Amino acid sequence: MNPNVNPNPQTLSFHALAKVRAAVVLACLAALMAGPALAQNAGIAVYPGAKPDAATSEFLRSQMGVEGAAYRTNDSLQKVAAFYQQQPGMKPMGDATKDSAAFVAGCKEEFNAVMKKKMTVGCTHHVTVQNPWMDMKTGKMVADTLVSIVKQ
Repeated sequence: MNPNVNPNPQTLSFHALAKVRAAVVLACLAALMAGPALAQNAGIAVYPGAKPDAATSEFLRSQMGVEGAAYRTNDSLQKVAAFYQQQPGMKPMGDATKDSAAFVAGCKEEFNAVMKKKMTVGCTHHVTVQNPWMDMKTGKMVADTLVSIVKQ
């Protein structure tokens, strides 16, 4: 009898069951890490020490209809905005204010013949930094810094 063949095909061997369990655990971990993976896959660093905000990330997906992830930190908006300003490939969207800063990433530069200048096009992600920010579930203002990384 071949030890690699299960004589009862309706039952899983111990090793096959262990592989299925491992695959399920890995799939669950991948789902939990979807936000950080989004940022890492796009080449966007998550602000060091920022913690994922599952509720705000879910709001982005379910209510705003965008693929994105949100993170929170106690560091100042200015410090977080300065971090993103220094990231390769990150471009500011206008000037930062005392309450917010916005950036785009994954952009290309193309010459616009009509405007006769190079223009930023095809950006793949937006990064917004806000402090204070409104918790859309409770309607209350929150005094820490929120970083949202959203795929366009």
